[in-house]
Amino acid sequence: MNTRNQIVLSVSLVAVAALVLVVGLRTGGAPDEGAGSLEGHDHAAMSATSGELKPVVLDAEAARRIGVAYATVERTILTRYVQTVGNVVYDETSLSTVNPKIEGWVEKLHVDFTGAPVRAGQPLMDVYSPQLVSAQEELILAARLARDAVVGQAATTAQELLAAARRRLAYWDIPEDEIRRIEERGEPLRTLTLRAPASGVVVEKNVVEGDRIMPGMTLFRIADLSRVWIEVEIYEKDLSGMALRQGALVFFEGYPGESFRGTVTYIYP
Repeated sequence: MNTRNQIVLSVSLVAVAALVLVVGLRTGGAPDEGAGSLEGHDHAAMSATSGELKPVVLDAEAARRIGVAYATVERTILTRYVQTVGNVVYDETSLSTVNPKIEGWVEKLHVDFTGAPVRAGQPLMDVYSPQLVSAQEELILAARLARDAVVGQAATTAQELLAAARRRLAYWDIPEDEIRRIEERGEPLRTLTLRAPASGVVVEKNVVEGDRIMPGMTLFRIADLSRVWIEVEIYEKDLSGMALRQGALVFFEGYPGESFRGTVTYIYP
């Protein structure tokens, strides 16, 4: 029974070759002892060549009639094709997930539908969170202390507090320019903006305006579709011909007449 094994292509099956078969014919052989003498035949020549290899010579017309074709024998690599079908899936190494590290409420969605293209750093949503408001107030206070204390231990302590307040917001995925704007403004913002961690297409969206969000929730999933995987199934009898970094030629019904090159990047155990 054939089992199926899976390989993953990163969109490469390209190879072309030809097969040349050489057939040798053995002629001659002892005449039938029961046969009578054959006039017009050279019996000496026949016995002399009995059991020996002799070339078979055909003139052009005879070769044409029986469909014989001639080709030059050459040494080459024999290559075979393996054809199969597969499914296009996301490149798992380029998937990005947006999940908050704070509790809060979504007051505005800037990206509000699945399939939307996004750029790295693009605003995704504005979030109100009491934790964020409190952290902003600590940042503003630390910034004031750092400005007022210019020398001595007080200045050192103030700078340490300011760095800690900035770091706390950064750990909550608040962008650096947003933190700097809070310091310059001198008063906390009601909402802060969460941004896209990478460029791509929104392939999953699990939030609407007004939702309450919790730490660890998957709000968005973003995929980079500039490179995709194709998962295909190969019969066990063909698996011995599969190897990493092999080329692949991929065809899609949606792109008739076009082909795409890929590479075998993974073979499932």
